[in-house]
Amino acid sequence: MTVRALKAVWPLVALLVPLAVLVLLLGLTAADVQSSAIGALINMVIVVGLYIFVGNSGVLSFGHVSFVSIGAYATALLTMTTVGKGILLPHLPGILANAELGTVPALAVSAAGVGVLAYLVAVPLMRLNGIAASIATLSLLVIVQVVLQNWEDVTGGSGTLTGVPVDTTLGGVLAWVCLACAVAYAYQRSRAGRRLRASREDEPAARSVGVRVERERRLAFTLSAVVVAVGGGLYGHFLGSLSPGAMYLQLTFVTLAMLVVGGMGSLAGAVVGTVVVSVITEVLGRFEEGGLAGLHVSLRPGIREMVVAVLTMVILVWRSTGLTRSREIPWPGRRGRAADATAGAPVAEPDAPPVEPVGGA
Repeated sequence: MTVRALKAVWPLVALLVPLAVLVLLLGLTAADVQSSAIGALINMVIVVGLYIFVGNSGVLSFGHVSFVSIGAYATALLTMTTVGKGILLPHLPGILANAELGTVPALAVSAAGVGVLAYLVAVPLMRLNGIAASIATLSLLVIVQVVLQNWEDVTGGSGTLTGVPVDTTLGGVLAWVCLACAVAYAYQRSRAGRRLRASREDEPAARSVGVRVERERRLAFTLSAVVVAVGGGLYGHFLGSLSPGAMYLQLTFVTLAMLVVGGMGSLAGAVVGTVVVSVITEVLGRFEEGGLAGLHVSLRPGIREMVVAVLTMVILVWRSTGLTRSREIPWPGRRGRAADATAGAPVAEPDAPPVEPVGGA
């Protein structure tokens, strides 16, 4: 591999190699720590998927957890045993009642179905801008939640759907994280990703040079929904049971907080923000339960949510570009640092409209 090619993939490699090493070390720890790590990595898949749309378009979405829910239920219904579905969901439509796929094929089918749905939903939604688009995505979240809670023949209603195979492993979910990051990085470096980032920085200017903003947003929205749907499927196969309330406002807040804390404008921000918030919530959760590593400190329930909310507010007020300043990890050395320092300046390519570099804020 040439130096130029290595520089092109360096931001991705610099993220995934330390993450893989950390996961390998966590694989040597106690079962409860590994379980927490799996949950954090699943959240990372969701946050990276959210970044594909929010980070590149600049449009804040509150509705992506609806695709997490659909992906989770679709994957669960495709992998549960036919006997189990016959007992729990006797009125399930035949195509779902008779299906019994492996986890990976089920994830692929569910993600494809969610992608089609997301594209159809994006046709009207992506015509909106600013707060109107954000409120519309929140409405989508509410609509999906109401459907899941009341479609008893398919989801079991507001109760808990059990019998989902529990086969999400630490190594397996790490592989899905790597794939999600690779997809996100490839998209942001593509012409479509650069066009969308150009519209994020200056929409009128992007339109003036021929960027079809609605089309680019639809593409990013669809790709983003596919990735978060995979996260939803992994989530169901990690817990072994599903309920609509588990994938609603709390998960929406947590995933958005992770993206904001790390930095919405970069893939590094999505990964770093997930790690930081996951560590904070895990440590505080242990203290809420009575202590950690021999240190006995009892905190009141709800402290985790309060600390994450305060941290998010602090980031938004004093460092709106997040811990990473919405930049990717630069190439080592003086030139890499100099390039990172000037990452906010747009650059022009012969075959693309004026856009910022991949790591720009």
